[in-house]
Amino acid sequence: MTHLSESRFKYVRPIKVVFRDIDGMRHVNHAQYLTYAESVRNEYWQHVTGIEDVGDFDFVLAELTARYHSPAHLGDELVVGVRITEVRRSSWLMEHEIKNALTSALVAEVFTAAVMFDAKTGKSMPLSETRRKQIEAFEGRSLTVLTSKSKTIG
Repeated sequence: MTHLSESRFKYVRPIKVVFRDIDGMRHVNHAQYLTYAESVRNEYWQHVTGIEDVGDFDFVLAELTARYHSPAHLGDELVVGVRITEVRRSSWLMEHEIKNALTSALVAEVFTAAVMFDAKTGKSMPLSETRRKQIEAFEGRSLTVLTSKSKTIG
């Protein structure tokens, strides 16, 4: 089984392509890759933050881009890696990589921007120092990027 680079992706999960994932072209439907990314992204967030109940999630997606490189088919074993690449005042960027576990072929890449969200007020909120530290401790490096809206982080 192929493993994604340990230095690049610290959170990876295998996924097997099942019948419901394929379309009339007999390959994985393009939208299914977004579901793979979502599943692994949510597991990552639970792992990094310790949140157990999805009702306690404190972010929403603001943007998503996908690049498709090669098809996956029924029965293929895939490996999905996810990592946060940049942390801002109230948001962060994530990279998801989906590879064929047998051939190492790059199947798809998904890039997302997530925003911290207060469900009670229905508005974005700043990323807490606790969340920032959890993310950077897991990823093993500073990811904070100061933007024009950011304050100096001590």
